[in-house]
Amino acid sequence: MSKPMIAIVGRPNVGKSTLFNRLLRRRIAIADDTPGVTRDRLASEMEWNGIQFTLVDTGGLMTRAQEKLDALVSAAAEAAIHEADRIIYVVDGMTPLTDLDVEIARKVQRAGVETVLAVTKVDTLSRELEIYDYYALGFGDPVAVSGVSGLGSGDLLDRAVAGLQPEEESESEAEKVHIAILGRPNAGKSSLLNKLAGKELQIVSDIPGTTRDAIDHTLRYMNRDIVLLDTAGIRKKWGVHQQGEALEYYTALRTLRALERSDVAVVLLDPNEGLTQYERRLLDEVREKGKGLIAAFNKWDLVEKDDSTMGRMVKEFREELPDLSFVPLLFVSALTGMRARNVLDEAIRVNDERRKRISTSKLNEFIQGVIDATPPPAIKGKWLKIKYGSQVSNEPPLFAFHLNFPELMPDNYKRFLERRIREEYGFGGVPIKVVFRQK
Repeated sequence: MSKPMIAIVGRPNVGKSTLFNRLLRRRIAIADDTPGVTRDRLASEMEWNGIQFTLVDTGGLMTRAQEKLDALVSAAAEAAIHEADRIIYVVDGMTPLTDLDVEIARKVQRAGVETVLAVTKVDTLSRELEIYDYYALGFGDPVAVSGVSGLGSGDLLDRAVAGLQPEEESESEAEKVHIAILGRPNAGKSSLLNKLAGKELQIVSDIPGTTRDAIDHTLRYMNRDIVLLDTAGIRKKWGVHQQGEALEYYTALRTLRALERSDVAVVLLDPNEGLTQYERRLLDEVREKGKGLIAAFNKWDLVEKDDSTMGRMVKEFREELPDLSFVPLLFVSALTGMRARNVLDEAIRVNDERRKRISTSKLNEFIQGVIDATPPPAIKGKWLKIKYGSQVSNEPPLFAFHLNFPELMPDNYKRFLERRIREEYGFGGVPIKVVFRQK
């Protein structure tokens, strides 16, 4: 199931980032009067009226951009328009319509994506009466909104999400194992995909960023239908939209959408460069989305190694990322094909673990023994008593435990229960979540 995407677009300095922050109810984008200011993150998941979606802020569109920087920012915004399921087109309510507003409106209309017109900087009810000049843009009823005060933001979201639904997989599609191959540019993602597929499906080049879009390739392996999602590279500055990296940001956005559609993510690491902050963030992103996770050290054929090299790298990975102790580690070479098929074998195993369900009776029988041996602590003079638990969902697995004071349960006991569940039931390569609820 893939979440729909709503993109906020418009010319520079009309208040897009301020509106983005207001709709999310937290400060993510940097808002400034200077057109084209750098923003540190431009996409965030949110929910409105029971509909979950991804909200995307964009740089200003300039249809006659001359400067290279402006052209990149504008091209990135256009990419977001064609990627979006719904558009919020923003104009400045404090200034008359410009020729650029009209040109951008025509560009948005040609994209054929349903659009809601937002007139920003309308901070008083008297100003609302002036928004009807904007009917000329051809988007129907405009919505008066203020990113500063929040006026009209609820009405805008109502319009923006109306009729949106997550994209559900068909029954036959749900039976397939969807594997996303992730990593930095030039990590060998396309080479690995070609090796697994047994033919040249993707262009392979030493130039980072050769692959621009996430492309699906289906193959039959061990009586299972496998869908390989090759993805364009994400730059080291994860989530950063710098002025010269606009197109790369939206390439990364497509990669994240491919991750949403996947069951298992294979993150390629470079054994010669070690584990960087970039890979840590990428691994965290996969875990937060609840996908099955495999870490594969690629280009193993190029490593100068002895009998202890592999063990040392496993030890370093485990020590640096103790929260990812459940992640299987592979050592492969996409170039030579060394152990490449292990990627498919491990991905199928992790996918099956991710879909596993534990019956409530078996879980409670096991957990009761765990609690008897190591009961929860007393907090603020109150004994915490777990009454029962259940696995409320899978893909990813979610376990809920009901007790008398769930808000007092310490995080270390939560991690203890997660560790004991893994020891008993496996879930190798799968992020699991433990929550506590009122009995």
